[in-house]
Amino acid sequence: MGGVNGGNAGRFMDRYALVTFYMNTKGPGWQRSDHWLTGEDECLWYGVTCDTRVRKRITGIDLSFNKINGIIPRELAFVTELQALDLNGNSLQGVIPYLMLSNLKNLSKLHLHMNDLFGNIPKEIGQLKNLKELTLFGNFFFGKLPVEITNLKKLEVLDIYANNLTGTIPKEVGKMKNLREVYVNDNEFVGSIPNEVCKLKVSHLQADCLGAKPEVRCDCCTVCCKGLPTPTCQDVRPGANAAAAKKKKK
Repeated sequence: MGGVNGGNAGRFMDRYALVTFYMNTKGPGWQRSDHWLTGEDECLWYGVTCDTRVRKRITGIDLSFNKINGIIPRELAFVTELQALDLNGNSLQGVIPYLMLSNLKNLSKLHLHMNDLFGNIPKEIGQLKNLKELTLFGNFFFGKLPVEITNLKKLEVLDIYANNLTGTIPKEVGKMKNLREVYVNDNEFVGSIPNEVCKLKVSHLQADCLGAKPEVRCDCCTVCCKGLPTPTCQDVRPGANAAAAKKKKK
């Protein structure tokens, strides 16, 4: 078995974590599971990427849109060299295991959108200091956005659209100097987008700020939306309507 030979403890734990994930998420029902749970090296298993520079440790898992159903096991925390985890477009339930967030120090991309995850966004999310992309949209997360998320100084994309999050956007988000895309619409947020966030001048900022009585007031959003009964979004950048009209006229 490729993950055990040589006595490499790290690789053994990688393989153990994958086996646990497979068993927890009804692996036989996946759309694709090529080589999983066979004698083949785990680096050859479908959706798994390894880096030979770190002793063939797993650095990427992409099982998006793969008909995966079940709960994310905390054992994924053992894949300590993981840089990218993409499980979007499945039917994962339950909460995000906080232990997984505490251990995956090398993670730069976490894509869990379009699942059935719920609960609070764990405060341990703030420990992923190398994270650049966080997409959690299209789930059932509730509660307030944890202020610990503002510890993610390298974060470039924050997408928490279409959940049940409440409260206000923390002003500490303004300290996340690398942010370039932020999506917070279709939640239950109230109040205003803080001036500290506006000063970041991100290229795309989307919130529920459309209409005469918006759920969220925003002076710097690039796109404003409103929900039911007539959900819609509108580009509110200066000159956007004129540009759209000119394009349509052509």
